[in-house]
Amino acid sequence: MRALTFIIDPATGSLTVEGLGPDSTSVPPADLLPAPHEVNCARPAAVPPLARSARMPGVCEQMLQVACLYHGSVIDGPGRRSVLQVQGCLGRCSGCYVPYTHDQSAGTALPVAVVLAALLSSAGEPRDGVSVTGGEPFLQPAGLLALLRVLRAAGQHTTVYTGYTLAALSVRPEPEVRAALSLIDLLIDGPYVAGLAEGAGEWRGSRNQHLIHHPGSLPSPSNGACPESHPG
Repeated sequence: MRALTFIIDPATGSLTVEGLGPDSTSVPPADLLPAPHEVNCARPAAVPPLARSARMPGVCEQMLQVACLYHGSVIDGPGRRSVLQVQGCLGRCSGCYVPYTHDQSAGTALPVAVVLAALLSSAGEPRDGVSVTGGEPFLQPAGLLALLRVLRAAGQHTTVYTGYTLAALSVRPEPEVRAALSLIDLLIDGPYVAGLAEGAGEWRGSRNQHLIHHPGSLPSPSNGACPESHPG
């Protein structure tokens, strides 16, 4: 028997039902609820991508290429969260819910300060933290690190989704990657696998993905094994 989780947003009263499969046609009490909208991690209802814009010349601050930003998510990490969806992904997993985030040349280039102000705006209150998803956040390690630093300074709990495994990230050569891992409260790692989607559990897209708390505190691989390196 399939287990269902009912999540009620305390700020808006909206209902999210987790655990429905493709064969599910209704949820009791369906006659009392409005028409449903299918959502998934990184794919909220009715949030269009940001309009495309060029990078700002002469701006020295770190930039992030952004697909969209939204508030009040109860499926992108613990509690009620504001979510940044970055642009660009090399993995292009089969069955990806957000294929519009794959093209690295699309999206909007924004300074980290602008992204921070939008994430922490009053529109997202009450807020239990900030999640960064994609696309692939670790394709922009310098911008991701800059954002995580200011979120840590602001006292925000951070969740980051990545299609890389933690083992693969731990041997990446960029110093920004290891520094970013040290600032993440919850890492959800691994590519999306459509065949493992059912029964994935809270916050994950497929069962192969792991919930890793404080990934920067874990030791780096030292056995010489070749880690997975497939981005998602």
